[in-house]
This record gives sequence, structure tokens and C-alpha cells, in this order.
Amino acid sequence: MEKINETRRDREYLRALFFLGAHEEPVGPSKLSKLMGISRSGALQKNRRIEKLGYGKYIKSKGILLNEDAVDSIKKDINRHHAIETFFRESLDMGPEEACEESSKIENHVSPKLMKKIQDKFEDELDCECGNCINPDLNSDPEDLYNCHWYQKRFSLSKSKD
Repeated sequence: MEKINETRRDREYLRALFFLGAHEEPVGPSKLSKLMGISRSGALQKNRRIEKLGYGKYIKSKGILLNEDAVDSIKKDINRHHAIETFFRESLDMGPEEACEESSKIENHVSPKLMKKIQDKFEDELDCECGNCINPDLNSDPEDLYNCHWYQKRFSLSKSKD
């Protein structure tokens, strides 16, 4: 089987699937297409791509069910964003909104070595404005993330998920 490279856009779809609860039950392409503003067939292709990346299993007529690797990856994404955000707030005196915005721009480009240094420096201070994102309880309802500014910026969450 040919190894495919993960893209930034793949990460966005993985986060969306987690938000829709695909780590608890399969999520079909219709829900994903509605959230991401793409066609149903495009969402189906994304579900199958997520499966090829090793983040879940596509179940015909039901959708994709994310696995533990996907959940671990999402958790790392959330923590990486908020570690960088904390660094910007505490070291560069940025306000919360500016720190979040700037973190979003670079979070996928920070090396593991730099991430470790940031996490070590702010180990006891890592937090986020909403309090729902650092080490989220991944067994709880994904709707808890409605209060997270990181997710709100990505999915225009002022409207209902259904």
C-alpha cells in the first residue's frame, strides 16, 4: 500500500470529524459536507482519505469512525495551539485574540524541539481563554468544544451543528 502524505487540509477535516463525534460513532459525508461547506461526494472522498491516512475506518452506508491515533493527534493539535498561544501572551504581551490568531498561522510549522521548549517553559501556565481545550476530556460530548475559540474560528460555530 502506497504511503500518502498528510496535508494541512487533511488536519482540518480530521478536526471537523472529531468535532462531529466521529470518535464515538461513524459520521457520514452529509454531516461533514454541511460543516465544511463542500459537496457530499467531496466529503466522501475526504472520509476515505482520512481512512488511508490511518486515522479511522470507513464503514459503508454509515461513515467514518475515528480511531485512537486520530484522537491522540487531535489532542496534540489542541495542546500545540494553546502552548504557542500561551507563549505569545506571556512572552510577547499579546492579547488573547491576537495570540490565538497568530498561533493559528504558525502552529503547523513549529518543530517538535521548539514545542518542547515552549511546553517546558510554560508547563504550569498552559491554558486557553475558554478552558475547554487543554487536555480535553475526549470521552465527553464534542459539543463542549462549542465554547472553544480555537474551534469557533475554524467552523463558524455560532450556528447549530445539526
